[in-house]
Amino acid sequence: MAQELSMDCTDETPAGVPTTPGGSVSPVEEYKRVEALTSAPLKAGSSYFLVNRRWYTEWLQWVGHPIVQSPHQRPSADPLLPTSDSLPLDGNGPDVGSPQNSAKRTRTRSWTKDRPGQIDNTELLEEGSTSAIKRTIFESSDYEIVPEDAWALLYGWYGGGPPIKRRAISLPSGGVQVELHGLQLKVYKSSDTAGVPLEVIESKCTTIKDVKANICREMGLEDSKVRLWDYFNNRPYALLEKSLDKTLEACRIFDKNPLLLEEQAEDGSWPHQDQADGNDTVGPSTSVGGYTSTFSAGSADVASTGEPIQKGAVGLQNLGNTCFMNSSLQCLSNIPPLRTYFLSDEYKETLNRSAFKTEGKLAEAFAELLTVMWRDNTTRVAPRNFKWQVGQFAEQFSGYGQQDSMELIEYVLDGLKEDLNTVTGQKPYVELKEADGRPDSEIAAEALEAYRKRSNSRVDDLFVGLFKSVVRCPEPSCGRVSLTFDPFLSAKVSLSSSVEQRQTSFSLTMIRNSVPTGNSKFVEQVKVQVNKDASVKQLVEAAAKEVGEGLVASRCVLVEVWNKKVHKFFEDSESVESIRSEDQLLLFEVDDAKAFTVSTEQRWGSSFSFGSSGPLAACSGETSVGDASPSSSSSCGVILHQRQVPSGRMSSSWGYSSRDLTPSLPLLLSIPKDASPRTLYKEVERRIEEFVIEPGSGEPPAWKIYKITRDSITSEGEIVDGNSDKPLDLKDSREYFAVEWEEGANVPFRYTQDSLRAGSATNGIVKDGEVHLSQLLQMFVEDEQLGPDDAWYCNRCKEHKEAWKKLEFHHCPPTLVLQLKRFQYTRWSRERLNTPVRFPIENLDVSPYRTASSLAAAEPEPSVYDLAGMSKHIGSLGGGHYVAYCRSSIDGEWYYFDDGSVSRCSVQEVEEDRVGAYVLFYIRRDHRPSSW
Repeated sequence: MAQELSMDCTDETPAGVPTTPGGSVSPVEEYKRVEALTSAPLKAGSSYFLVNRRWYTEWLQWVGHPIVQSPHQRPSADPLLPTSDSLPLDGNGPDVGSPQNSAKRTRTRSWTKDRPGQIDNTELLEEGSTSAIKRTIFESSDYEIVPEDAWALLYGWYGGGPPIKRRAISLPSGGVQVELHGLQLKVYKSSDTAGVPLEVIESKCTTIKDVKANICREMGLEDSKVRLWDYFNNRPYALLEKSLDKTLEACRIFDKNPLLLEEQAEDGSWPHQDQADGNDTVGPSTSVGGYTSTFSAGSADVASTGEPIQKGAVGLQNLGNTCFMNSSLQCLSNIPPLRTYFLSDEYKETLNRSAFKTEGKLAEAFAELLTVMWRDNTTRVAPRNFKWQVGQFAEQFSGYGQQDSMELIEYVLDGLKEDLNTVTGQKPYVELKEADGRPDSEIAAEALEAYRKRSNSRVDDLFVGLFKSVVRCPEPSCGRVSLTFDPFLSAKVSLSSSVEQRQTSFSLTMIRNSVPTGNSKFVEQVKVQVNKDASVKQLVEAAAKEVGEGLVASRCVLVEVWNKKVHKFFEDSESVESIRSEDQLLLFEVDDAKAFTVSTEQRWGSSFSFGSSGPLAACSGETSVGDASPSSSSSCGVILHQRQVPSGRMSSSWGYSSRDLTPSLPLLLSIPKDASPRTLYKEVERRIEEFVIEPGSGEPPAWKIYKITRDSITSEGEIVDGNSDKPLDLKDSREYFAVEWEEGANVPFRYTQDSLRAGSATNGIVKDGEVHLSQLLQMFVEDEQLGPDDAWYCNRCKEHKEAWKKLEFHHCPPTLVLQLKRFQYTRWSRERLNTPVRFPIENLDVSPYRTASSLAAAEPEPSVYDLAGMSKHIGSLGGGHYVAYCRSSIDGEWYYFDDGSVSRCSVQEVEEDRVGAYVLFYIRRDHRPSSW
């Protein structure tokens, strides 16, 4: 277990947590108090907490935040607002029925019908840990960061956890960042290098002096009798004693980096004095233990030497979730014109020391890395210096979370362009003229000249092309057409048409209310497609239509199951956009779906509404908030979770303090509000026989029913007497019960959540079957009507229009970078498309996608390309891995790069990897290496 020495990652309850009972504060009062804290900028040294984005989104819906108000949720008319002088600053306005409030209309509905349950951060953490965060999660998609005071409020109102506390740090760029992951370091003693190391977690901003002091204190060693080494790859690499005031990051100490405490001998000598002599570091051109460094102070890219499989076919060591960087660098390294430019030192002639932020350092670091990679005896390189330099200039790459290889490729190419830009100082502003019927060649030349006045480098020559962009106003009476030629560094190719992009698919598990007749099933996986802006009601209707067999949408209830519980009820008016790709959706058929619908009474209290300018203004409403207000139905919606007492936790009369939820599915049913316990038991018994227990498994084990609450599903609750005929006193729209199986019983469940999830596809855009790259390029250049979010401003109509747009390739660069858009992002979710894409290894002809004018030129550019490299993504979006396929310009063979591992591969292996293909690097035929 790692000892956390200086990372502020405690899981203790923060001091000053209020003990406000849940629900005693109105929703907008909650928002007003939290928003005032979360709107403040990050402050270095302050503590912050992570909150599960799934829970946080439900809280935003509960309090009515504008970001979650979809068109389907928004009332048709906003409430009339009082004047500002009628609203007290503390938000406690006069009674809503008072004369001074008669100008206000009561809001007719809440944005959401459910108050969130307890905060649950468990899915953010590594398994078995209360503080170590998964490295495959993303801010705004998986979690939100809130200041300590805001967490105290949320924790006090809702409880849960575990608290995940982190500290904000200052970055070299001057920015501030919450440090999520400390550096996991292993510390060895020189007297026992084969022993078990001490594992520590330190902030990258901790100084070497403090790290040494902390380790010595932990190991019981005297500070003056030990020296601290960078023990990279378990060899003395750099002595850190003259860098005591530098931080771990400044010394290029990365995640999982070993350190060595060199212990002084009794005669006062040091075991590793030979390596330390002359310079307290491993200096330039020295070789230590089979690897070399070209840079002093332990800051270099570290090369392992030997006989490579082929010159340049070298591995890149993973420095902590850096597979995305390694994949990108291998592809760039195998673009012969780019590599030759840097290895020949020609780049130094145009090095731009005035480049914004990078000041030529990125180009130098890239050249140094290529130099090490392309030595005759290099077999593997740890790109320590390059990783550090990129992190200094681009904060998103400074940590150790998984990133997108395409984002790094674009950042590196953009940075190299600027570092080698011959245009220095202030860049001129160039205003382009309207086309006015002029020929394409003239307009394109004008656009290229204007671009060169701002950006002119060898990298531009190799990678930048020109799109011809034509945008037409959709109004027949207008006729406005905009024609421009726009530079591009890469072409982002969608895997679906514009029509398909406006649709999304969902996988639901349909659970019928009774044993159906005919060919239909009791439980059925249903796949449906709806428009992205569809409502939940439309999704349910589409699912009912797909199932058929007499299924009526109005008798269906859609829920999300998470952590074996009914996590969320979807309202008819909600937008499907809020459903994430990984959500497990269950569609229950019940006798009375209205029984699960809470009333539309206003539940905001004497609090606030959201104005267009940001401040909150008062609106009227009730003063109390409950879990679910009673509906107008004569029935009650019953949610039944199944649980069991774990073995060894037994006490008399099934009186256990805590239960475990079983892997089976929860149940939904509607019963009359005046139903007796006997009626409930009878209905549950029917469901157990028909749905829960595997047919033919015999008599089921004993079970009982407990009355519970939504937030205490695993607590004992109140046992329900199955022999009673007294009414159950069901008051709310949704009442929670638990079917508890006797301790130790082996229940033969017919359906489990895992088995149903394994048999269902993920939600999101899904395109069946294989497509060819030529089809995708054809879609890329077809006319497309822009959506509302991309509306174009027509200067003739004087308003934004959903115009028609067409792109074509005009100037195709020597190196064509194509990104297959496998990752889809919305406000609520991220997903990966697994569409297989066939792509040519050789003879990619782009002439069908080029402008007619470029093909008709006196000396047209070649249109045929050959594949030089591919960045491949393996696995899911959150837990994926990047590798690369590259073709060597030395022998023309293909090589497979997986971090530090390199192997030869066949053309067929590259061609067949159609689901993993992500970024393709094509070289124009006139730049094709002679060895190909």
